[in-house]
Amino acid sequence: MKLVTKNIHYAIKSLLYFALYPARVIPVNELVKKLNMRRAFLRRILQALSKHGILKSLKGSGGGFMLRINPDKIRIIDIMRIFHNEIDIIDCLLEKNICPQPETCLLMRKTKNIEFQLNNVLKQLTITKLLKSMGRQVRKDRICLNVLDKIY
Repeated sequence: MKLVTKNIHYAIKSLLYFALYPARVIPVNELVKKLNMRRAFLRRILQALSKHGILKSLKGSGGGFMLRINPDKIRIIDIMRIFHNEIDIIDCLLEKNICPQPETCLLMRKTKNIEFQLNNVLKQLTITKLLKSMGRQVRKDRICLNVLDKIY
């Protein structure tokens, strides 16, 4: 399983832009232009974020999207769960109840430990923390991003 998909990457990129203007309604056209994304793809991502209570959708003239919650409360793990539920890096035979040696499987123990640690890091990482970690790379007219490279 790919941990960071295109949906997750674009959702995070969009939320970083929203965090620059937390009280402002941002039209989709502005996001398309500033973040260099395809409109239809971006709208699906924004609608998913809206459905899960992260963004507020405003229709009509002057419409667009705005943050519904503080960017300091938006955890990366929650964004990831919107697009592919739980973070599960191991899918072994044990989970299908046909593993011959579940008690002694070193690989399962090690990967479950990594999964546990990864989940803890992603629970602590927020949009605000990502924005701060970008430092000088952030300009209001453009988000210079591959923020995911900065994380790892």
